[in-house]
Amino acid sequence: MAAADPPPPPTGMGFLGLLSFRRSATAVASFDPAQDDELQVLHALQAHVADRLAALSHHPPLLSLAFLSKLLDAVLSSDDAFREVLGIGPVAAALSRPPADRLAADLLDRTVKTLDILNAVSLTLASLRGSHRAALTAASCLLAPPLHRAHFGRARRAISRLFPDAAKLAAAPSPSCRAGPARALSFSVSRNWSSGRHVHAMAAHLAPPPQSPTSASPGAGCGLGLALYTMSSVLVFSMWALVAAVPCQDRSSAATNPPVAPPKQVQWAAPMCALQERIADEWRKKDKKGSSSGSAAATGLLAEMQAVERVARELSSLLEEVAEEEEEEQLVMGATDERARDVVERAEALAAACRALEEGLAPLERQVRAVFHRVVASRGEVVRIMEHSTRSNSSATASAAAAAASGSGAPPHHHSF
Repeated sequence: MAAADPPPPPTGMGFLGLLSFRRSATAVASFDPAQDDELQVLHALQAHVADRLAALSHHPPLLSLAFLSKLLDAVLSSDDAFREVLGIGPVAAALSRPPADRLAADLLDRTVKTLDILNAVSLTLASLRGSHRAALTAASCLLAPPLHRAHFGRARRAISRLFPDAAKLAAAPSPSCRAGPARALSFSVSRNWSSGRHVHAMAAHLAPPPQSPTSASPGAGCGLGLALYTMSSVLVFSMWALVAAVPCQDRSSAATNPPVAPPKQVQWAAPMCALQERIADEWRKKDKKGSSSGSAAATGLLAEMQAVERVARELSSLLEEVAEEEEEEQLVMGATDERARDVVERAEALAAACRALEEGLAPLERQVRAVFHRVVASRGEVVRIMEHSTRSNSSATASAAAAAASGSGAPPHHHSF
């Protein structure tokens, strides 16, 4: 007896509801355990991304070194899950066929832009060590008793290197393109390069795959297309977050609006949208606060660097007050002791902020390099699979044509995703 046709999907079924229905309908119609395993791998990618983003949503503080480390770790683990999808034979075969071929080409283009941003982030993180040294110098000279007027002057000069005025900032080259000991991952960043424009280009045309109730091939939006869209979204979001946190070259041109707008029915949509809104809100606050001084464009949203800045500004204001009082010769012994205690207290806070920055900076630099090399390897793997799929499809087409000409040959079996 022939298998009964699966019932039509209920009305109002959502984006992933259609995927679940097709999965159930396919199992009823074909009872193919291998195909069900393939669907489980596709579903596992969505669930994994959702879990990792949800974990990030509960990670305070936002855009700290620890947060960025977990974000990059999520990129690596999501890539592992994506490679498992590519390891499925029918899925790999569909990678070079429409509509998956266009989505795969878009993903390859985004990986190139991802490498550019990671390269700039690596250089900028290395340049932050200069800011760290300046802040640590200011703290160290004030924590070496007995305090002297020369210590105050040296600390003020060190802090001034942390906060160049807007005119000097505009004229100075970006940390990403200055000559120095920093080593780029692949190449130096040119003066005209813009991290903001790169983020815009990555987010351009990022849209979920088309859904067609009659389409049930591996390249349909409910399977491989959704996996490709998911990986593209992870790359766009993570690079946007890095540019928000790290003061890359021309980051101000990156809009504070969230770059990814996934359908609500996608498993990872809610945690990603929540993270994007929180980051965008912090970015807008920072831009509004620093619009007059230019500090928003210069320093980024990295929590540890903001802590160094905040304490350094407090210490700088205190040292300015001490200098003004000395000029007016209004100091008495009691006030001097009180001021000295205040200065030491602020210097200790600055030293603690510098330690927090130093402890997390080196591990994050290593992780940026790891993600860079992983993206290179993954891009090469996708290119290899697409080339192999193209050759296989060409051979299959030629064989089918020959079989049709001879009047023999069985119809090909199509997997449903």
